[in-house]
Amino acid sequence: MDLNFLIYSFTALFVIIDPIANVPVFLALLSGAAREEYRRAVARAAFIAAAVLLLFTYLGVYIFSYLGIEMYSFRIAGGVLLFVIAMEMLFGMRTRTELTPEEAEERREEVVVTPLAVPLLTGPGAITTGIVLLSRAPGQAERLLLALAIVLVFLVSYLILVHASTVYRLLGTTGTKVVTRLMGLLLAAIAVQFVIDGIAEAFAAMG
Repeated sequence: MDLNFLIYSFTALFVIIDPIANVPVFLALLSGAAREEYRRAVARAAFIAAAVLLLFTYLGVYIFSYLGIEMYSFRIAGGVLLFVIAMEMLFGMRTRTELTPEEAEERREEVVVTPLAVPLLTGPGAITTGIVLLSRAPGQAERLLLALAIVLVFLVSYLILVHASTVYRLLGTTGTKVVTRLMGLLLAAIAVQFVIDGIAEAFAAMG
């Protein structure tokens, strides 16, 4: 059992889900909710997002196999997608893989599922990362560790988001932006590594 794989998986997923950057969005979309209602909404969003990510992570490989898509092709494409998201985080652009103005106008009860759970927490980037990480798991133990990493990421995300007002007061707008930039830089490095690994596997398959 490789605990380094657990740490790497947790880091990669936490960076792409980025609950700290989502703090202002949760506060805005759940504004007016009573404290207990807000807590339940965050818990529901985290649970739904985790369930969706687990589902797509462990079924994605079979879908690609059915479609005849090689894993190294998806790894390269996934790395490119993550790199684009990383650039958006680094340069402070609102990522187009997340929230849209139309979704933001949904009623508070509806926004828990979309856009808060999907695609804000579990979006294309998180799903891509989960599938690629699963393909890199050397054994069954590491596949189970990946599931544990997903659960831990959303547990930590829940703890951050349920105390969103406190986090926002501590970090402020500038602090939130700084954290997002740092996570964007880390995500860019992870994305480049995904592409390098995919290219290496493609050459090995052809050679």
